Amino acid sequence: MFVAFLKFLMRWFQRLVLLAALIALGVWLFYIGREHQIFLDNRTLGEFKALEQVNVSINDGEAVELMLRERGVKKVVGPAFELKAEVFNEDGEIIKTIMKRVKVDFSKDIMINLPTFTGGGDDFIVPAPR
Repeated sequence: MFVAFLKFLMRWFQRLVLLAALIALGVWLFYIGREHQIFLDNRTLGEFKALEQVNVSINDGEAVELMLRERGVKKVVGPAFELKAEVFNEDGEIIKTIMKRVKVDFSKDIMINLPTFTGGGDDFIVPAPR
Protein backbone atom coordinates (compact mmCIF):
# COMPACT_ATOMS: atom_id res chain seq x y z
CA MET A 1 0.00 0.00 0.00
CA PHE A 2 2.88 2.38 0.80
CA VAL A 3 4.49 1.64 -2.58
CA ALA A 4 1.25 2.41 -4.41
CA PHE A 5 1.01 5.73 -2.55
CA LEU A 6 4.62 6.62 -3.57
CA LYS A 7 3.83 5.83 -7.22
CA PHE A 8 0.76 8.06 -6.98
CA LEU A 9 2.82 10.94 -5.52
CA MET A 10 5.55 10.48 -8.13
CA ARG A 11 3.01 10.60 -10.97
CA TRP A 12 1.55 13.88 -9.63
CA PHE A 13 5.03 15.31 -9.10
CA GLN A 14 5.95 14.52 -12.72
CA ARG A 15 2.75 16.17 -13.96
CA LEU A 16 3.45 19.31 -11.91
CA VAL A 17 7.01 19.52 -13.24
CA LEU A 18 5.73 19.15 -16.81
CA LEU A 19 3.08 21.83 -16.23
CA ALA A 20 5.67 24.24 -14.80
CA ALA A 21 7.97 23.60 -17.79
CA LEU A 22 5.13 24.30 -20.24
CA ILE A 23 4.25 27.54 -18.46
CA ALA A 24 7.90 28.64 -18.49
CA LEU A 25 8.13 27.82 -22.20
CA GLY A 26 5.02 29.89 -22.89
CA VAL A 27 6.39 32.93 -21.01
CA TRP A 28 9.72 32.64 -22.84
CA LEU A 29 8.01 32.41 -26.26
CA PHE A 30 5.86 35.44 -25.39
CA TYR A 31 8.97 37.40 -24.42
CA ILE A 32 10.99 36.66 -27.56
CA GLY A 33 8.06 37.00 -29.96
CA ARG A 34 6.49 40.21 -28.69
CA GLU A 35 6.16 43.10 -31.14
CA HIS A 36 7.12 46.56 -29.91
CA GLN A 37 6.45 50.00 -31.37
CA ILE A 38 9.55 52.17 -31.21
CA PHE A 39 8.79 55.88 -31.36
CA LEU A 40 11.77 57.90 -32.64
CA ASP A 41 11.67 61.46 -31.29
CA ASN A 42 13.83 64.31 -32.66
CA ARG A 43 12.81 67.01 -30.19
CA THR A 44 14.79 68.99 -27.64
CA LEU A 45 15.04 67.30 -24.23
CA GLY A 46 16.93 69.06 -21.46
CA GLU A 47 20.35 70.23 -22.64
CA PHE A 48 20.19 68.07 -25.78
CA LYS A 49 18.96 70.17 -28.72
CA ALA A 50 16.94 68.75 -31.62
CA LEU A 51 19.00 67.64 -34.63
CA GLU A 52 18.71 69.23 -38.09
CA GLN A 53 18.50 65.85 -39.84
CA VAL A 54 18.99 62.29 -38.62
CA ASN A 55 18.51 58.93 -40.33
CA VAL A 56 17.62 56.07 -38.00
CA SER A 57 17.54 52.37 -38.83
CA ILE A 58 16.64 49.42 -36.64
CA ASN A 59 18.34 46.04 -37.18
CA ASP A 60 19.84 47.32 -40.48
CA GLY A 61 16.35 47.81 -41.92
CA GLU A 62 15.02 50.71 -43.94
CA ALA A 63 16.11 54.05 -42.50
CA VAL A 64 13.66 56.67 -41.26
CA GLU A 65 14.64 60.26 -42.10
CA LEU A 66 13.68 62.73 -39.39
CA MET A 67 14.06 66.49 -39.66
CA LEU A 68 13.96 69.05 -36.86
CA ARG A 69 11.23 68.30 -34.24
CA GLU A 70 9.75 65.29 -36.07
CA ARG A 71 8.74 61.84 -34.83
CA GLY A 72 8.76 58.49 -36.56
CA VAL A 73 7.61 54.98 -35.70
CA LYS A 74 9.19 51.58 -36.37
CA LYS A 75 8.07 48.13 -35.26
CA VAL A 76 10.43 45.48 -33.95
CA VAL A 77 9.96 41.91 -32.73
CA GLY A 78 11.96 40.55 -29.84
CA PRO A 79 13.47 41.70 -26.57
CA ALA A 80 16.39 43.64 -28.11
CA PHE A 81 17.33 45.48 -31.28
CA GLU A 82 20.28 47.29 -32.88
CA LEU A 83 19.70 51.05 -33.25
CA LYS A 84 21.80 53.04 -35.74
CA ALA A 85 21.60 56.82 -36.04
CA GLU A 86 23.39 58.94 -38.65
CA VAL A 87 23.48 62.66 -37.89
CA PHE A 88 23.77 65.07 -40.82
CA ASN A 89 24.89 68.71 -40.92
CA GLU A 90 23.27 71.53 -42.93
CA ASP A 91 25.19 70.49 -46.08
CA GLY A 92 23.87 66.94 -45.97
CA GLU A 93 27.14 65.33 -44.85
CA ILE A 94 27.26 62.66 -42.15
CA ILE A 95 29.00 64.08 -39.09
CA LYS A 96 28.30 61.31 -36.60
CA THR A 97 27.19 57.66 -36.64
CA ILE A 98 26.12 55.91 -33.46
CA MET A 99 25.15 52.24 -33.06
CA LYS A 100 23.88 50.72 -29.85
CA ARG A 101 22.04 47.58 -28.77
CA VAL A 102 18.84 48.46 -26.92
CA LYS A 103 16.94 46.03 -24.70
CA VAL A 104 13.19 46.34 -24.27
CA ASP A 105 11.36 45.10 -21.20
CA PHE A 106 7.81 43.76 -21.22
CA SER A 107 6.36 47.15 -22.18
CA LYS A 108 4.75 47.31 -25.61
CA ASP A 109 5.82 50.81 -26.69
CA ILE A 110 8.92 52.86 -26.00
CA MET A 111 10.16 56.23 -27.23
CA ILE A 112 13.79 57.02 -27.97
CA ASN A 113 14.91 60.64 -27.79
CA LEU A 114 17.44 60.91 -30.61
CA PRO A 115 19.26 64.08 -29.45
CA THR A 116 19.96 62.40 -26.09
CA PHE A 117 20.95 59.15 -27.84
CA THR A 118 23.40 60.85 -30.21
CA GLY A 119 24.65 63.22 -27.51
CA GLY A 120 25.82 60.37 -25.31
CA GLY A 121 23.14 60.56 -22.64
CA ASP A 122 22.21 57.37 -20.80
CA ASP A 123 18.51 58.16 -20.30
CA PHE A 124 17.49 58.30 -23.96
CA ILE A 125 14.49 55.96 -23.46
CA VAL A 126 11.53 58.08 -22.36
CA PRO A 127 7.87 57.16 -21.74
CA ALA A 128 5.93 56.53 -24.96
CA PRO A 129 3.12 58.91 -25.96
CA ARG A 130 -0.44 57.78 -25.31
